Amino acid sequence: MRIGFTYRFNSLWKEHCAPLMERHPEHDFVTDREITLKEIETFHILIGGIEPKEVYERARSVRAVFVPFVGVDHLPAQVFAERGVRVFNSHGNARFVAERTLALLLCCTGKVLEYHKDLAQGIWHGWAGKGISDTWDSIVGATVTLLGAGAIARWVAHYLKLFDCKVVCYRRRFTEGLPPGFDAVYSDLSKALEEADIVISTLPLTEETRGLIGKKELALMSGKILVNVGRGEVIEEQALYEALQTGVLKAAGIDTWYSYPTTGEAVHFPSRFPFQELPHVVLSPHVGGFTPKATVENIKVTVANLEAYLEGKPVPNEVDLHRMY
Repeated sequence: MRIGFTYRFNSLWKEHCAPLMERHPEHDFVTDREITLKEIETFHILIGGIEPKEVYERARSVRAVFVPFVGVDHLPAQVFAERGVRVFNSHGNARFVAERTLALLLCCTGKVLEYHKDLAQGIWHGWAGKGISDTWDSIVGATVTLLGAGAIARWVAHYLKLFDCKVVCYRRRFTEGLPPGFDAVYSDLSKALEEADIVISTLPLTEETRGLIGKKELALMSGKILVNVGRGEVIEEQALYEALQTGVLKAAGIDTWYSYPTTGEAVHFPSRFPFQELPHVVLSPHVGGFTPKATVENIKVTVANLEAYLEGKPVPNEVDLHRMY
């Protein structure tokens, strides 16, 4: 089989793929990223990230696609389903996204950015300011609702237990037993939101989750804190901005957005609404799972998935193309 790497085949990929290539010399591994569309037509397996639409349209011989990260909403699911293409992703960065989630949350409750900016101007809060009425909040003992119960959510739940939080989650379909770290699982979204002090979205973008949280749902979160590390469009853009602008939401930490820069753009705001002007919003440029350590883990998982596929073994992390996760 011809296996094409459309992802940049850097030193990390070389290090982790070399043993696989040595064990499987019967396959042709094409690692030059400057692959022509004509050559794409000859591949049976693609390893890559976000490719132009024409790449997938020309890849008519491809039987499997391996994505070295979690999100697959950029893939042409219907085309792949019709062609019988299998898709596998990687959850190797889940614990790192969870770490970023906690950082955003603690930044919101701890007023880290606000106090940093004020103290840089000589303005004090807390005991040296106005006393206990002018200080930060703790998440110890808080009730946290996680939207989603996948790998990221489970790591977040694990970390939150160190703060003695009550952790519940919303999941539309849940056939397993109660996952470790969770105190309850709800299929009723309203109930899950009403119970929370803090809401964290880890949901992927699918036809079912797009716009799941709108004006009605945000109204149920009055006085609460929201963190989004799933996908931006799970939460309606205008409704979110208005909920923050009018004070319905107490604060928000956001890592996933509605508008992304193209190559060469020096400045690009993440929304058509000025979230950056709101003092109680912590903005993060969609880097939750983008760290050196997370990158290595994603590569390891992807290479392991590929080897299992080549050897005809069960492959973990197969994406359901109808649900897109």
